[in-house]
Amino acid sequence: MSRGNRPTIADDKEQFFREQLYREISNMFIWEGLPKTIATDYLERTLIRDGRVLYYEHENIGQDVLSAEPLGHNRHNMPTQARATVHTTDNDISGPVERRIRRLTDSDHVIGEFDTLKDGVLIYNMEHGQSCRSIVNHYAKRLSILQRAFDTNILWQNMPYYFKTDSDETKLSLTKMIEDALYTGKPFIMVDKYLFQSNENREGVPTKIPYIADKIMDSMNEIRMSFRKDIGIDSAGVDKAERVLDGEIKSNKQHTKTVLQIMLEQRRIAVENINAFFGHSATVDVIGSEFTDGGGENNGTGDSGTEELAED
Repeated sequence: MSRGNRPTIADDKEQFFREQLYREISNMFIWEGLPKTIATDYLERTLIRDGRVLYYEHENIGQDVLSAEPLGHNRHNMPTQARATVHTTDNDISGPVERRIRRLTDSDHVIGEFDTLKDGVLIYNMEHGQSCRSIVNHYAKRLSILQRAFDTNILWQNMPYYFKTDSDETKLSLTKMIEDALYTGKPFIMVDKYLFQSNENREGVPTKIPYIADKIMDSMNEIRMSFRKDIGIDSAGVDKAERVLDGEIKSNKQHTKTVLQIMLEQRRIAVENINAFFGHSATVDVIGSEFTDGGGENNGTGDSGTEELAED
């Protein structure tokens, strides 16, 4: 078989893993106390994929969230305006949405100056508004490469022999035989008496392809662990033959908490600003977290009750 026709499963592996990883990290946080018009699933999904979300009030809809681009900068090099361009089929929003971005760090009088129909809060995924796109793409690419190797190795285990042939017609017949055997395990019924004319004994040449799928799966699990560590999901180890050392586990947990703290801090900074400007008592926390304190105040700039995340 030619290199272009080597056994593998024809699908978009990278896209599959990309969406899988996005789903995993789009459900890390839980928001409570926001109005019903705020779609928190859209909020988290957009923060993870785009990095920034505008929290604002619409004159017809009420309070809403949209993916937005920042415009201009203040003395702290933070955006002073944001614009969201919306394309809808029901015309509930026409034209771009622009708002001045307000923060508690702007001045002592910012709460009294806040205009709900002209101002808004820009929510960040991480400290500079980075999304998780580069992290997801990095690991999706590597998982797809390993998955392709895994599929190929498994499929080749069903074809342990090569067969000799002396014509293109015979090659096509043998190729069909091999493909059927690979995918279905069906026996090949020979109807052409000349098929094995050049190989009367019908003997194949052993391929001696080693079985390495288990090692590939170990590598995939290690990459998944690295991904979870980088984005902030606690992952003690991987499912492999070697035992993960206690020191390695502690090192992983410390790094995990540090990354998770960055994402949680930005959401809590945004929540404090939203509560102050829009009169809510909303909270945001890590789903199922035993490290966080369920909310707190940070004066718009600090670490907002996440000190416990840095403890062992």
